[in-house]
Amino acid sequence: MNIWMDFEPRPHYPLHYEEVFHPKVNANVVILGASHATHGINPRYLEGEHRKVFNFALNGAPPSFYLDWYQKVFRHYYPKPSYVIYAVHWAMFDDRYLARQFHHDSKYFPFRFFIRELMDSKSLQTLLFNRFSFSKERKHVIKILLREEREIYPKSRYYKGYIPFKTKSKKRLETGERHYEINPAQSRAFEELLDALKRDEIKVIFVQVPGYTPSRKDEQISEHVLLLRGIAKERRIPFLDYETERLTSINMNTDLFADWTHLNEAGSEAFSTLLREDLVNLLNGI
Repeated sequence: MNIWMDFEPRPHYPLHYEEVFHPKVNANVVILGASHATHGINPRYLEGEHRKVFNFALNGAPPSFYLDWYQKVFRHYYPKPSYVIYAVHWAMFDDRYLARQFHHDSKYFPFRFFIRELMDSKSLQTLLFNRFSFSKERKHVIKILLREEREIYPKSRYYKGYIPFKTKSKKRLETGERHYEINPAQSRAFEELLDALKRDEIKVIFVQVPGYTPSRKDEQISEHVLLLRGIAKERRIPFLDYETERLTSINMNTDLFADWTHLNEAGSEAFSTLLREDLVNLLNGI
C-alpha cells in the first residue's frame, strides 16, 4: 500500500530536503518563508556572477518550523550562507493559517536522521505517521489517483526551490472574513531564529511578497505589519515591504495572481525581476 500511495503531489518538498542534506547549489543567499515565497520568488532572477541563490521556503511553514529546521538541519548540513532573505508575511504568526511542523516532513528525512529524531523526539506519533505515504497522504487518495495536483505544482518548471502556482478562479482573489491572530509562541520562535542567525553572522533581509491589494482589509493586517516593522527597526534589518509600503502595479493586476496571496508564474517573474533591482545595494556585491 505504501508503494502504491507513494506519489509525491508536491515535488518541491523532497527536492528541498535533498538540497539541504546533500548540497549541490551551495547557495550564499537563501530564501525562507511560506508558500507566498515558494511560488513568488524565483532564484533565477536573483542570481549573479558570484551570487548563488536557493529558495528554501515551504508551504505553510511558520517561524517555529524554521527554528527547528535551522537548528536541527541547516546549520549542521549546509554551508553557511552570507544572507537569509526571510519572506515575512503579515499572517505568519497565526499557526492556524501556517500549521506546518518540522516532523510533518519526516517522509523526506534521510534514514539515519529519521532514526535519530525517532530516538530523541517526544512526538513519535507525528514522526511515524508522516514517514509513510499510506498514512501521510490518506486524505488525498482521490487526488493521487487522478493525479490532479500535477497541474498545481508543475515539476517541469521547478528551479532551485521555486515552483510556480497554477492560476485559479478569480473568485480566489477574495480573502473572506477570517481574523488572523498573533500567536506569542510564533513571535518568540521568530526572535529566537533571528538570534541564531545573528550568532552565526548571517545577515538578514526581510521581504514581504506582494498580495492582491483590493482583496485586503487593512484592519486585518495593521497590528501584524507594525510588529514586523518593529522587529526590523529594533534589529536594524532592511525591510522591503511590497504589501503595504512599496506598492506597484503588480498588487493591482489580477492576471498576476493565482489567489489573493499567491502570485502565479507571470506574477513571480514580474516580482522577482523587481526584487532583483531593489536587492542590488543590499547584497554588498555578492
